[in-house]
Amino acid sequence: MRKVIFYGAISLDGYLADKDYSLDWLFKYNDQKIMEESYQPFFKQVDTIIMGRQTYDDLMQMSEEFPYPNTEVFVLSHREINSEYVKQTDKTIAELVKELKETTGKDIWIVGGGQLVSSLIEQNLIDTLQIQITPDLLGSGVKLFQHMNHTSNFKTIFAKQYGELIDVKYQLKRPTA
Repeated sequence: MRKVIFYGAISLDGYLADKDYSLDWLFKYNDQKIMEESYQPFFKQVDTIIMGRQTYDDLMQMSEEFPYPNTEVFVLSHREINSEYVKQTDKTIAELVKELKETTGKDIWIVGGGQLVSSLIEQNLIDTLQIQITPDLLGSGVKLFQHMNHTSNFKTIFAKQYGELIDVKYQLKRPTA
């Protein structure tokens, strides 16, 4: 069965983006080694991406070209998206993930969006969190983990330092029957 993975970077205090939804604080970490040893192997095991509308809009402001043209990309939005590269859907994140997990394919990447990640964690639909932690303290902005109504249990399966970044991989501990 396909796995659902959040892969992304956060500040030391848990923010995905600053208060202006900017990632400028992150771009100073241009470490080729983490790209070659972490991101590229991760991306090879993914064929589907899910993101929210805010993440999609932010992504398109940062780049003139769509960065994932050969990947199936779903954007959760009630507003129409005019792009040949994405499939707009107004399904809930849980509905979409459950549907995609039943299809054949590689893993599913959740890009950005603390609300999406937190919702999936609450429903035990995130299998893996792979997080690159920077030494920055932003103080405010977009948190990776939003308010959740229950706790989840993950186990650390990997950690490695790449310059100033720590790459940590957590796997959901599933209850045993």
